[in-house]
Amino acid sequence: MAYIYKHALSVYCRIGVPHDEEEVRLGVALMRKFHVVLRDGLAKYNDDMDKVCTTISPDMTDIFPGIVDSQCYRGWLGIKEMFQRSYWRRTWVYQEATHTAAPPFFCGDEHFTMTFVSATVFMAHHFSGYLQFPDCFRRIARGAPFSMAAFRMDGVIQYGDSLLDLLEYFRTTECSEPRDKVYAVLGMAVDLSSTGDIIPDYSKSLSEVYTDVVRFSLSHAEHGLQVLGHVTHPANHWSDASASAFDRLSLPSWVPYYRQHDGSNPFCTKVANSAWAYDACGAKKAHSARIEGSRLLVMGYHADEIVSVSKIWEHDVFSTAEVQAWEPENSDGMYCPTGQTRDEAFRTTVLADMNVVTKSRGHIADWSLMNTKTHTLTADESSRKNGLEIALKSASGCRRLCWTKSGWMGLVPSTAQGGDLLFVLWGGQMFHALRRKEAERFTYVGECYVHGVMDGELVTDEGDQQRIVIE
Repeated sequence: MAYIYKHALSVYCRIGVPHDEEEVRLGVALMRKFHVVLRDGLAKYNDDMDKVCTTISPDMTDIFPGIVDSQCYRGWLGIKEMFQRSYWRRTWVYQEATHTAAPPFFCGDEHFTMTFVSATVFMAHHFSGYLQFPDCFRRIARGAPFSMAAFRMDGVIQYGDSLLDLLEYFRTTECSEPRDKVYAVLGMAVDLSSTGDIIPDYSKSLSEVYTDVVRFSLSHAEHGLQVLGHVTHPANHWSDASASAFDRLSLPSWVPYYRQHDGSNPFCTKVANSAWAYDACGAKKAHSARIEGSRLLVMGYHADEIVSVSKIWEHDVFSTAEVQAWEPENSDGMYCPTGQTRDEAFRTTVLADMNVVTKSRGHIADWSLMNTKTHTLTADESSRKNGLEIALKSASGCRRLCWTKSGWMGLVPSTAQGGDLLFVLWGGQMFHALRRKEAERFTYVGECYVHGVMDGELVTDEGDQQRIVIE
């Protein structure tokens, strides 16, 4: 498929037949208006999008759906219909829709390009900051077309083009053949050899296909243990009432299941210069991990134990109130690992000390700014608030705050609980939560951020290591 799209003279995308042709016609016309408003604004303000945003308000009744049954409102309904089509969620169409020739999308007789999709998503996101923006249109800002537009605009720059990057990005897409979650992206991954590190083989079980991904990643030293950051379990994975996909597929706990997504994102593991973002394993950057049947054998160091966890910040909750409720008691007290106050350490922890937009460390949440209505902020303040919100959701979304026996705080997976053990694994940037099964055999829970000890502070003694079996 990659060859076909690379050499095609032109590509046309058909998303289906409209249910209401007039609303779709109005919707496409409205999308073109969005494009013109943004294009002219950027020309006027020398490409300063923050200034452009200050000129766009609900007073613009030709593009803001403030009056029910108006042509503008019906146009938004047409956009909603088009953006809810299953087309946008299909794994295979990403190559089609992100073709360099900017293919047109047809809905009945109407058509538009990805440029108009991007403008529409931007407007929906901007208007979502106003209370009077109808709730029924808010998901346009974060739906599947948004994901596709973002990938087309800066997929390689922002999301990466390695196999692991692509698999994670396409995790929320759909395909009828489950093995295609891996095979559909092979043609886009730049780190696969021409001889084929992974060759499509539909005679393999789904478990074998996903294990091949782990085996491939471990065979490339530059990946370290990055693949473990892609392991997610639903919150009820280990409950008696849950017959999870892992159980049905007999997947080991350390194998990512790319048809399942708990809403969390892997921690950002590279800063702007492509260096490691974190360095929990210190000098132990080379891993000796190997797969033996359904077991993953690694070397590492038992660092601490989780004693308490907060509630989960659910993926469909956009308010930061739940995270702010994690605020520790005695917030003016000292957080010893860093010398910060507990409040400062907490506000750094919930970002995992990282701004995923700038890909840099050394950041702290500013609740005052983040709790301020966007339309009351200056352009610079609005831009900073947006960056903090993205960083916060990326780090804390679908995770819990934890406290450990040693008094450290950190971010752990939604399935983590008191009694889970925190390990530094050789070759891994992050901490890893494991749940003991018996002796030195463990179940993998997930990657963790532990504030103040993410740069190898704990890995100093050659003797402090053990062989770990993860099943």
